[in-house]
Amino acid sequence: MPMPWLKELTRKALKDLEPYKPGKPIEELKRELGLKEAIKLCSNENPWPLPNSVIEAANSAIKEINRYPDPEAYRLRRAIAKKWGVSPAEVIVGGGTEGILYTLFQAILEDGEEVVFPFPTYPLYGVAALAAGGRCVKVPFEDGFAFPMEALKAACTDKTKAMVLCNPNNPTGNFISRHDLLDLAAYLESQRVLLIVDEAYADFVDDPSYLAGLDLFREIGKVVIIRTFSKAYGLAALRVAFAIAPTPVVDSYAKVRSVFEVNTIAQRAALAALAEDKYIEEVREKVIEERGKLFSALSDIGLHVINTTTNFLLILHPASDEIYDELLKEGIIVRPGKDLGLPNSLRVSIGIPEENEQFIVALKKVLKRVEGR
Repeated sequence: MPMPWLKELTRKALKDLEPYKPGKPIEELKRELGLKEAIKLCSNENPWPLPNSVIEAANSAIKEINRYPDPEAYRLRRAIAKKWGVSPAEVIVGGGTEGILYTLFQAILEDGEEVVFPFPTYPLYGVAALAAGGRCVKVPFEDGFAFPMEALKAACTDKTKAMVLCNPNNPTGNFISRHDLLDLAAYLESQRVLLIVDEAYADFVDDPSYLAGLDLFREIGKVVIIRTFSKAYGLAALRVAFAIAPTPVVDSYAKVRSVFEVNTIAQRAALAALAEDKYIEEVREKVIEERGKLFSALSDIGLHVINTTTNFLLILHPASDEIYDELLKEGIIVRPGKDLGLPNSLRVSIGIPEENEQFIVALKKVLKRVEGR
């Protein structure tokens, strides 16, 4: 029996909100098109095998899944604090970057308070703010995807509670200069606006001018730096991330966080992964090498490619939607930029060499069909 009143339960602020669209799963594509094999280059995951120590830690933790996980993530928090040179009281452990943001916004936002961020960027910033009763203020990037530093400052009002920066940014792949980031952080502090920096892709930056969030935290102090185990560390399926934040922010977060947000397997695997510095450096070097090769291959085809300091590249093309659909038929999953607020583009994750080579072969076939090359 129809119950029209149920449709009215959704908060008005969420009525026109589009759900976040993650990258298409491999198994979904296989089911839809009857494919036996497919390559996933849409979610910026680490495609290389994990260290044995991480696998062993995860396997060992399976024996304890009949018990609730440590709600404080005691060992993991202390390992993070030791590695990054901060106090455990300045560390948050949560269920992925979005999990931390959802909880953080619930802790700090009053109804109607604003969260400012440049656009396009990771869509879940806006979703998390709206879910907590806040309002989103999107500031468009300047030409060439330059960060709109002055416009970001001008967007702050007496209702602004926080600003979120993805640095390097997803999907544009660029980062804020050291000078601009320090200047913006100082300005926001003077306005009593909390700066939140999402560093999901920081491990792949090879530019010495990049200002790491930890250095920003040490210099400014009143900022929140979020790091994930989903990218370089290769734990995307386990949903675990951490934030370094001022103690009052950590205390506020603790008031509303999910009690058992990070499961035992995730905690143990992340703890083991933290000790694998050599592995992380090897992954970083492989990504940078493959990123360069893929950029050259795409440029040689004649495509407009945006090079990045991340583990993905950005292709700008007016027929991006058609190219995306045709690549699916070839068993290649990339990310349509329109899902990330950037139409006429495709975001391509850096895969292992064989995946990147197969992508180029498939793309050439697709471009012949789409452009008549």
